[in-house]
Amino acid sequence: MIPLNAPELKRIAGFLHKYDLKSTVTQLGGLLTAPALQADTIRIETIVHLAVAHCHGYRKPSLAEIDRWLNRYIGNIWIALLEDPVEDVFVTNVETPEGNRRVFEGIWESNDYFVQIVLETLNSPGAPPECRALLLPAFALLKLSDCVAERAGLRRWHTEPSIPQDTVKLALGAPVADGARWITFTAAELDALGINRKVLEPFILRDEHKKVLAEEWVGHSSLERRPLVDFGDELVLALPHAVSPAIRRFVVFELKRLGYLHEFADTLASLQARQVEREGLWELKGEAESLEPPKPDGKVPSLHTWLLKYDVNKYLHVVLLHDRLDWLDTQGLSSFMEYPEELRAGLEQYLSKVSSHCRSLPDFAEGMTLLVMGGLGRGFVLEFKDWPEEWRLSVIRIPDLLMLAREPDRPITRYLKCIKQKEWAEEKGVRFVNTNGDYNFYCFWRHLNYQLVPRDVPVDQGTVLVIGNDMVLPVRAEVRNLADCHVLETVGGIYLPVMRFGRDAYFKSMQGRPIYASLHHLGMGVLAGAVETPRGPSWLVVEPRDGGEEVRRFLYEMWSGFIGLYDRLVFEVEARYPKAPRGAIEIRLNFGEVAVPEDLKYEPGVLVGEPEVTVNLVRRTAEVRFPSDFLMCFQQPENTGERLVLRGIAKALVSLHQGATGDVDESVLTDLMSRVIGDPGERVFHVFRTYDPIEYLLWRSDQKPIFLAHEDFVFSKLRLSEGCTAAWPGTSIKSKSECNQFLHRLVVKIWSQLRNLLHQFDRASVIREVLRVHEAVIQDRDHWRRTAQAVLALYKPEEDVFAVAQERESQRGNVSLAARTVLEMAICECPKVGGRELSRWDLDELLAKAALLIEVATDSDAIYNDLVEPQIELHPNGEYTIDRGFHSTVIKPFSTAYLREEFERAAAEYAKLYRSEPPGGRVRADEVLSADFIRAFRIEFSLTPDEAIDGLAALMDLAVERDSVVVETTLGDLKTRLTVARGLSPDACEAFIRTFSIFHRPAWDKSPPGFSERDIYPWRFRRRLSLAARPILIFGNEDDDRVFYGAGTLMSGVRFLLERSERGHLPQEFFTSQAMKQYIGMVNNERGRAFALSVADRLREKGWQTRTEVPMTELEGPAELGDVDVLAWRPSGEVLLIECKRLQLARTVAEVAEICRRFRGEAMDELDKHVRRVNWIRANPVSLCRIVGFVPDPARIDDRLVTNTHVPVMYLTSLPIEADKIGPLKE
Repeated sequence: MIPLNAPELKRIAGFLHKYDLKSTVTQLGGLLTAPALQADTIRIETIVHLAVAHCHGYRKPSLAEIDRWLNRYIGNIWIALLEDPVEDVFVTNVETPEGNRRVFEGIWESNDYFVQIVLETLNSPGAPPECRALLLPAFALLKLSDCVAERAGLRRWHTEPSIPQDTVKLALGAPVADGARWITFTAAELDALGINRKVLEPFILRDEHKKVLAEEWVGHSSLERRPLVDFGDELVLALPHAVSPAIRRFVVFELKRLGYLHEFADTLASLQARQVEREGLWELKGEAESLEPPKPDGKVPSLHTWLLKYDVNKYLHVVLLHDRLDWLDTQGLSSFMEYPEELRAGLEQYLSKVSSHCRSLPDFAEGMTLLVMGGLGRGFVLEFKDWPEEWRLSVIRIPDLLMLAREPDRPITRYLKCIKQKEWAEEKGVRFVNTNGDYNFYCFWRHLNYQLVPRDVPVDQGTVLVIGNDMVLPVRAEVRNLADCHVLETVGGIYLPVMRFGRDAYFKSMQGRPIYASLHHLGMGVLAGAVETPRGPSWLVVEPRDGGEEVRRFLYEMWSGFIGLYDRLVFEVEARYPKAPRGAIEIRLNFGEVAVPEDLKYEPGVLVGEPEVTVNLVRRTAEVRFPSDFLMCFQQPENTGERLVLRGIAKALVSLHQGATGDVDESVLTDLMSRVIGDPGERVFHVFRTYDPIEYLLWRSDQKPIFLAHEDFVFSKLRLSEGCTAAWPGTSIKSKSECNQFLHRLVVKIWSQLRNLLHQFDRASVIREVLRVHEAVIQDRDHWRRTAQAVLALYKPEEDVFAVAQERESQRGNVSLAARTVLEMAICECPKVGGRELSRWDLDELLAKAALLIEVATDSDAIYNDLVEPQIELHPNGEYTIDRGFHSTVIKPFSTAYLREEFERAAAEYAKLYRSEPPGGRVRADEVLSADFIRAFRIEFSLTPDEAIDGLAALMDLAVERDSVVVETTLGDLKTRLTVARGLSPDACEAFIRTFSIFHRPAWDKSPPGFSERDIYPWRFRRRLSLAARPILIFGNEDDDRVFYGAGTLMSGVRFLLERSERGHLPQEFFTSQAMKQYIGMVNNERGRAFALSVADRLREKGWQTRTEVPMTELEGPAELGDVDVLAWRPSGEVLLIECKRLQLARTVAEVAEICRRFRGEAMDELDKHVRRVNWIRANPVSLCRIVGFVPDPARIDDRLVTNTHVPVMYLTSLPIEADKIGPLKE
């Protein structure tokens, strides 16, 4: 707080006497509406105070004089040094029963929240009429604030860059004259706003207050309590940012005078406790166990408390501390709440008691006290003298907790992890200088992309990190804009709180659409949302109906799917009818009679009726009722169902906007449909039929995928290089051998950390949870594949659909590889008994370290195979970096192109998902597979393909029987099912288990007999000990030993072995028998020739003449140049020389490197041989005459390297052949 009678300010006050009060106050107060000056609020509000207290002359200040006051006089004294960086947006929003009211934040903490909670407390059920009467002046002052923001053209959540302790640039950032008008209200303007001047009396500064103002403090002044200055026929809002503190102080004062302050404080405490429980802790609510905390032994401050056991073995003691409002009235909002020693000591003793209780529990792993500061906005001073060990403490203000909870994707968990990581760094000697609280630290951590300690700072004793106070600003601005919480009017005339729908949507365009979900409806179990336009809100409500989870899921999918299309439709209809009445309208979708997908019976040829539309013009509502068999419209590739739903809604909207209930012009509906859903591929609801119980099981599992926790991944890199090199941090390792040696040591170090972790956990617990992760990834990939066509139609070209799909697949690929790695390790390293249950945090850490292990090994492969320069930068925080340019120039575009092709192929095959024919009878292997393959497979695995399929079927039947995608059984039960249920012989049963299983062995990093180290390294592909090839995990050889498998993983694994071996896509080293190795060589030769023939066939279809396998000797060329795979020509003189390569898709850096090595165009590699062939023929064109019938012009002899799949060499830039001549044959 700033004393207005400070000597430096008295000197300024001395020359203010000659200035006109109104002109001075309006010009200065208007500056407080300039967002660019938000950081200068202290200077401006101080001079406003001085002007109100001392101006009584006639001189009107010029812009130059105001500039001098702010920059030379106040700007050069200690007051300017109090300016801090801006911590919140410039304009926020308060929700009232009369609508939204914008307020100016200034430099007050959470102006919007604290006035909002005051209004809600006064308006709570049971509040006495005298208390509710205080709402009227508060609403009136808020309306003035909103009017000022409207005049200034400031929307809610507006913010601009603003620099503290800098020159106030009036000409650039402050419209002085405009600001003066914006904060001034005439009697006529008040009447136009519907405000009675008498209602504002509690906020109008009186003469007696002006007289004492000069002796008061900025931060608790009469002007901040009464920010309206009376000039007779006009009122001036001298401090626009003081509206919130003025209302808070007014309410507290009046309640104290009326004798209701104690009851108000109790209600306020209860409301804030409800907010903490329902909003702040909502994320943990579904998974946490609520416990009864011990009772305090002595006197403690007013508080609410919760004790939660979450994430298996962690304890969180949440304590909401309340302010003493009777002290607040006299001490002010800028003061700090400080408990008397008896209460402070009692609180510390109580917190320690709860900590001791939790730490005494047998399953305790870690715990924390989260102190939440409630009240009406002032700070708390708390000091604990003897905090218990092994128990963390974090303090957060209640508005920050609620804002944190509005972030997407487990923000409370991230916050708790942040505090844990901070404690770890402090134990290592790092000192964080952070004067703005734990939420500011969290925002700093988030700003660094969860990198706790920057790369250029060591994690060691003596390190000091100073954290700016403004870390909260970008997070607050992002969350406020993303959630966009406000109120919308309903057709009943009341205003309900809403929040933006689609905050966590994959496509960013959805995050910016004016589509909002009603929190009030949701609390009553009703799905309701609105599209907000300048005309008003258009509500879309789904009528609730009785039913189980299937019904709730169906209703949500219909509502959430169609509200995006509804958004488009609303804007199209309103553009067509610009003079439609303003105000709320409501469309209700009634699915009460509709059979949900699980109950739907498909009846081909049955004509489904259109939905019935009923309009009520008086209430401005409409209902669209759907017939019972309506979902049959969605059982087809075309978007018939979507069009019928939207057509019904369009009828309702047009009727309401036209004000007529008759038939709607058919041409209008047709035009609207073409504009909103013109592409027949635009689908939002899919009803697929399946006769496969496993496919149905996988679809029903609907588990949300878990991806790598980035905060754990980057944390695992801190101090990583420590102990792995003699080189100093901040230097480089530059030789290839030293780089690979360093990276090898890192791999060993990370593996050691993983092994130590795995030794702590129960084997079954780890395998069960990680299999769920892997299964969810499979289900998510299948979902995206099935809906590819709809995604392309809905979002293209607004979004880069392929980039989003690529990012999603990258997330899936990263976590699935990490999950398989953990599973392969866990079966060996986790104890069979005695380990603790795996928690979600443990899972995140395991997956993160597995991903880091793979990243380091991949970097080693990149250096070893000369994909990148052998140079490693060592950073002080223990991280390392290498030049990963090869990833961005070759690997990323290569994988992107492949995935784009796959995505487009999935979209093109959408119609196949709707084929309704039931599967035919069992097809025997010899009907579809060659005798050569069946023989080789049986010799290799002592198992026929038919027996492999039977074994798969037996295990899938068990998954269906258990109704679970993750199956746990015993080895004895598995054998019984294979032999009894499926009739496998004992030998075939043993062979099936041996072929598709990974058994427990004493150490993961020791390969079993008959295998090599390459088979266990997860960064290699096509490994014999990979979960991808051996999807069954078995604890031992006894009948009572446990067996785990995932249904999707098992299906993929069996398919992997059968299909890849039959097609020759597995290397010969994968197999042990000579028969299978010979088959692989034979099938690759045959299919290589077949591929060349297929290339020739496609060229012939395009008008070329072709020959295949043309020996260079036939052209009288050197024999060592081999053959031309495809020679193509046209009578017009064009000639193509094509090298055909049937390659396997490269999936790892090592495989990418291998293909690039084979086709670099260097001496004696495969591309060099092709280039030399082409060069010889161009030098000897006459050699082609006998085949093509003419002597071609060498300039018209072209060449191609045609492959069956995308290859990384397509993106190399230093090849002797143009990149666009490499890859699959283009149309």
